[in-house]
Amino acid sequence: IFVDGELVEPVLLNLLRKAWHETLEVAEPHIELRGRLNRRGNTVIEVCDNGPGVAEDIASKIFVPFFTTKEGGSGVGLALARQVMTAHGGFIRVMPNDGGGAKFSLTF
Repeated sequence: IFVDGELVEPVLLNLLRKAWHETLEVAEPHIELRGRLNRRGNTVIEVCDNGPGVAEDIASKIFVPFFTTKEGGSGVGLALARQVMTAHGGFIRVMPNDGGGAKFSLTF
């Protein structure tokens, strides 16, 4: 895929940092970064963790600028990620991870 690495790299680092933060209190933390092609031939990059996951009632809000659940959080990281993905003609979404936790999916 052709992407602006200076824009996409911080998005991936932010998602990995979020996964790390969410697994700090997990007995056996697991974070996975994986890539694949979907059925339509689009590149998909996923960041998965086995933390507590994202509650359904806030999943639709986490990409809104300045929305945060973290004390001292700015609420701009995921909003910026959404803008970067839109600029690349793609999208970002969050869903429950199959093994528990959260899965963030970047589709290009």
